[in-house]
Amino acid sequence: MSLLARTLVIAFLVTLTSIALAWPAAWALARYTSPKSKSIILGLVIVPYVTSQLLLIYGYVSLIQAGGPVMSLLAAVGLADAQASIMYTPAASLLMLIIESLPTAILVMYSASEQISASVLEASRTLGASRRVTFTRVIWPLSTAMISVNFALTFVQTVGAFAEPTILGGPTGQMVGNAIAAQLSSGVHQQFAVAMSLLLLVASLAIVGAVTVLLAWGKYALSGVTRAGAPKPRPVGQARTEEHTTRSERVLR
Repeated sequence: MSLLARTLVIAFLVTLTSIALAWPAAWALARYTSPKSKSIILGLVIVPYVTSQLLLIYGYVSLIQAGGPVMSLLAAVGLADAQASIMYTPAASLLMLIIESLPTAILVMYSASEQISASVLEASRTLGASRRVTFTRVIWPLSTAMISVNFALTFVQTVGAFAEPTILGGPTGQMVGNAIAAQLSSGVHQQFAVAMSLLLLVASLAIVGAVTVLLAWGKYALSGVTRAGAPKPRPVGQARTEEHTTRSERVLR
């Protein structure tokens, strides 16, 4: 059970980090980039999709290994030893999973950013809303559906990972995917591997469903606050009747 919990926690952290890093990049790409540059950048974003996963992993290994470019750069600024490395640690596997999840997160959040009309943002600024209010009352509710899609895609993709923990994670960075692959490859405990797969599937669906419900609840809660804070419009006839009644009362007085 500890292996399952660790797998779910890692997948949750990878998903949240990917969305947090991808959203600003996707927003800048949708709002502040010229059409020509936008096409080039989107083309670069999808490069990992047409690249072998093992090629990406071993390219990452060449960067973070002892004496590699990353460790040499950290050693040059005095943050690490050039001969040290984060290889075979949970941190190495976690960073690789984040790097693999970023393209998906950027593409989904780019779609969400493109769907928000510039006139809506301009109206929010014209009415005097701050950046925080614009984000919580305008951008967040309009992006909730795509955030849910992004969470589901990234979480499901990460929770079943086994190549990254096997190559990079070391003995303390293993996930459920490694255990399932080991049981299936041995051919001895295949029923146990199937049971673990079903347990992982149920746990993943439960978390994705809970997060989707929370995001939907947050969206409608903000909408409810907005409606509660706004004055209720009165019918024109009722308003005129109240106005005439007030004038009559003043004349009588």
